[in-house]
Order: sequence, then C-alpha cells, then structure tokens
Amino acid sequence: MSFEEFAAIPDEVVDEILEAGADVVVEAQKQKIDALGLVDSGKLKESITAFHKVGTKNDSRQRYVLVYPYGKHGTRNRKAVTKKYKRSKHGRTYTVGGDTKKVTNNEVGFVLEFGAPKRGIKPYQWMRKANEACASDMEKAQFEVYDKWLKSLNL
Repeated sequence: MSFEEFAAIPDEVVDEILEAGADVVVEAQKQKIDALGLVDSGKLKESITAFHKVGTKNDSRQRYVLVYPYGKHGTRNRKAVTKKYKRSKHGRTYTVGGDTKKVTNNEVGFVLEFGAPKRGIKPYQWMRKANEACASDMEKAQFEVYDKWLKSLNL
C-alpha cells in the first residue's frame, strides 16, 4: 500500500471518527449542565445535538461536526413600557414591548455560557469547561475507530 492510499481515509471512516468524538462531547456537555445545576426544565440539556457538516475550503472538501443546543426553548413575554417622546410639547407617548418572543435553546445556552451582566446572570462557561474536560476521552474514542480501520487493512 502506498503512502497516498494510506493517507486517503474514506469518507465513511471519517464520518465514524467524527461521530464517535461527537457522542463523547454531547454526553460531556449534558453532564456539565447537570453538575453546574443549570437544569430547570431540562430542555437545554436534552437539546444538545451533533450536526454533521461538509464544507469547502481552498478547493478541498472538509468534514466536521458542530455540537450545540438546538430547537425551541419556549416563549418570553416582554413587558410593555410606555415612554414619552423627548421633545414632545404635548405629552405624546409610545409603547415598547408587550409582545411575546420565541426563545431558542441556542440563545439560552449562549447566555449561560457568557452571562448577561445587566440582568444579573453570571457566566458559567459550561460548554468550554465540558469540551476541555472531555478532550482526552474524545481523542480516545476517535482513535479506537481509526485503529479499527487500520486493522481492517492489516496494518
């Protein structure tokens, strides 16, 4: 077997390697949400999903996996506030808010990751901590799939 043949890993094997790593990351992120006590309704934890992507960069196809919360979390009712125009001589007013907004799990995860200082929500950095903690386990899971492929080639 030539070095070029050895270096050309089939797309199916690459997908298996990425999927093995993504499974470890998904589980680690769910465990970190539990460990930090960020579970209220459980929607955020159950929404963490791995998305398989194929992109192109510099005229070459690249396969990768994105792991993040996905889907609808719920709705938020915004409080109606009546404000007065700054230069109004006759007391004219306008209303802001008073509607409902759809909130996604991605938004909730972002706020819990980076915080919202004006609303008194501190940053937990749950995703970064989970990804760093599971890096070695993810590499082991990916290497097992790669090693299985090498053994199938009698290498």
